[in-house]
Amino acid sequence: MKTLGVGIIGLIIVAVIVVLIVVEIIEFAIGAVLLLVALGIIWWLWRKVKSKIG
Repeated sequence: MKTLGVGIIGLIIVAVIVVLIVVEIIEFAIGAVLLLVALGIIWWLWRKVKSKIG
C-alpha cells in the first residue's frame, strides 16, 4: 500500500512538471508571435513615414 501511494505522488509530480513545460512552450510561442507582429507594425510605420518624408 505504501508503494502505491509513492507511485501516485510520483505520477502527480511528473504530471505537474509536464504541464509546466507545456505552458512554458506555449508562452514562448505566443511571445514569438507577438514579437513578429510588433516588428511588422514598426516596419509598416517606418515605410509610411519614409514615404511621407521622401
